[in-house]
Parts: sequence; structure tokens; C-alpha cells
Amino acid sequence: MKYIHFSYLYSLLLESLVLDCLPAHYMKKVYLIALSIAIFLVVMTVVVIVRMYFLPKGINIDKEQYPITGIDVSRHSGIIDWKKIKSQNISFVYVKATEGEDYIDPNYLANVTAANKWKIKVGEYHFFRFNKPGKTQATNFLLHTRNFPGKLIPVVDIEEWGNMPVVKTEKEIRVEIAAYLKGVEAITGNKIIIYTNINSYNRFIKGQFLDNPIWICSFNKDRILPDNRKWLFWQHAHNGKIEGIKGFVDMNTFNGDTADWRRYIDKELNDVSIKNADIKNHIHLTQNESNQKRTY
Repeated sequence: MKYIHFSYLYSLLLESLVLDCLPAHYMKKVYLIALSIAIFLVVMTVVVIVRMYFLPKGINIDKEQYPITGIDVSRHSGIIDWKKIKSQNISFVYVKATEGEDYIDPNYLANVTAANKWKIKVGEYHFFRFNKPGKTQATNFLLHTRNFPGKLIPVVDIEEWGNMPVVKTEKEIRVEIAAYLKGVEAITGNKIIIYTNINSYNRFIKGQFLDNPIWICSFNKDRILPDNRKWLFWQHAHNGKIEGIKGFVDMNTFNGDTADWRRYIDKELNDVSIKNADIKNHIHLTQNESNQKRTY
């Protein structure tokens, strides 16, 4: 879940309102800017209120049909008591590692280290920024994730929430998603799992990236994906409560029973070996292409 900080926008608004000593034509521009910011703040406030209080936050699912339970965490989950997590039959956890071109989750290393200590199957995810190049985002993820035995296949988080405003077209965004996938998959050797919600699935993923497993956020039990595409993981709640995490946590399940999960682990789970030489080569190619673009 993304958290929006309005302090900068508020400061701009207040600064604009006190500039009454400017000439009239400048004041008109200032007030237009202030009005635009005010409208944006009102709209975003309404969106946050609707999401927090009116939209569904989760559904209960048949745990006999879907017995495998997993969670995903980030710095917003706070300090986690992983010993308690281990005791609650949590089969897997995905930890936020990076976002965009240069952000690293400050709790990433602590979370990954502790999950491994308690022998919980753990993987990492990257939050994809629509308005940033896919290749440089791939570099950020590859440089700052740790290599350890038995890690789960990486995930990329594709969703509109936290990506507003979007300035690129859907086609341009799909191109950048493809660039990210290509960059990470070239190093890890795995088809990256795509996490998304229904709206973003319909806009950016549906009919595309058919070789990539889908992790879908959906509160519809009858038709989890609109095109009936097979899914790997299903996020069915944002309001889960488990011991060891203060506040709510996202709850997920695997598409299969316990035997299916064991087969999945045996078949798909392998050491994601990230070689320094490969990373340097990836970065070198990215930088060269960026330099070439600047010379045209």
C-alpha cells in the first residue's frame, strides 16, 4: 500500500497565498497554481477516504481449497516479530526491496535476514514507477537485493495506486514494464512474477506478458481474473491481522493445495544467482544507451 505525503504540496499552497506583493499578472498565475494544488489535494483526500472507509479491504477464502498462506511486507509493516510469524503457519513472505530508480526499502535487509533465520520461504519485490525507465529500475533492484539459497522468484508490483499522476500512455508503460522484465530476467534466469490489481491488470497486463506468472489482488471469489487467465498467487485481503505485525497486513494464498505447493517449490524454487559481472554489464549497457540518446 502506498502512503502519500502532502507536506510539500501544502507548503507550495501556503507560499502561493502569501505572495500578495507580486504584480497582478504574476498573482493570477500564482492563484491558478494554488487553485490547481487545492483541487488536487481535495481529490486525493477523497480518494484516500474512499479507499480507507468505503472500498472492500478483503474477503475470506476457503482455506481447505487454498491452504497455503503468505504475506507481503515493507517498511510500513514496522518492526516484525518473525518468531511469531513462523509459529502461525505462514508458508511464504515477500519483502519490499526497491522502488523506482533509486529507492531502497530501509527495512529490506532486516526483514530478509530475519525471515531466512526463521526458515520462512522469502522473496523480494520491486514497486514499479510508471514514469521511470524500466531498465534503470531493473538495475536498482538487481544491485540492492541479496543473493541467498532458496529465495523465491522475484516479483514486480504493477499498480496505479501510488503512481499518480500518470504522464505516459498505456503503450509506453507496457514498453517500460517489458524493459524491466527483460533486464531482471536476463540476470536471474526466472520469469518474473507480476503482482497487480484488477484495474491495472486490465490496462497494462491483460493479453500481455503471457509467460509471466500472475499475482492478482482481487476481492471477487467467482472470477478472480477477468479473462480467466491462470494465476499463481491471490491477494484476497489488505486487512489481515496476525501476531508479530502491528496493524494490518496483506494476506495472500497460493493457487493449489499443500502437495501442489511442494511441487512448485521443488520445480520453480532455485538459487537466483546474481553475478557481479552480469550486473556491471547490465549497468554498462544501460548507461551507454542513455548516453547515446543524449547525443541525438
